[in-house]
Amino acid sequence: MYVLTRLASAVFLAAAGSAAADARLEQFWPEHQQRLHQAPERAAAMNTAAKVEASDADAKAIVEELLAEPHQTPDAAALTGEWRVRSLQGGRYGIYAYPWFKARIEERDGRLFFEKTSGSQRRSGWLLPPSDGKGDWYFQGGATVNEDPQVGYSKIGDGGPRESDSVGTVWGISEGRILMLFDVNETGYEIYQLKR
Repeated sequence: MYVLTRLASAVFLAAAGSAAADARLEQFWPEHQQRLHQAPERAAAMNTAAKVEASDADAKAIVEELLAEPHQTPDAAALTGEWRVRSLQGGRYGIYAYPWFKARIEERDGRLFFEKTSGSQRRSGWLLPPSDGKGDWYFQGGATVNEDPQVGYSKIGDGGPRESDSVGTVWGISEGRILMLFDVNETGYEIYQLKR
């Protein structure tokens, strides 16, 4: 009984310490929290297992190079403004690069809001800063297509998780260059490469 009590206490303290380390996670559904945990490492590991056709070799090399870049923590001023963005999508069956489109990050109600404004596949949502000013930002939003109205992250409203929910990590790789890594799970991921 004593051993079980000590074990339960240790598990509780570890969980409490982990939650205290990043209180932002409470704003995400539990199943989406897993998509944020070690996302770059899991995406990189998936690339080694992906069946990459000859036409995907360039995209694979780009993703590997981008994920190997050291993480920098941009401030709000460095994120705000107009961007060019391209999507790199990876999974078990290959890695694909798409053309450059338009995006913007702007301040709304004292917070930063991201939106991809052109292309057929779009995302929009809030950027949550690191609580201590160090580390990656989090993205919390929704995915839409074409000119469909933007949708928010479902935990902000009523109900449960929706298929349109999208979560991710955001970091700088150099001045004027940002990476956003979305929805890393067992079947795939998507990267937005942003540059001025």
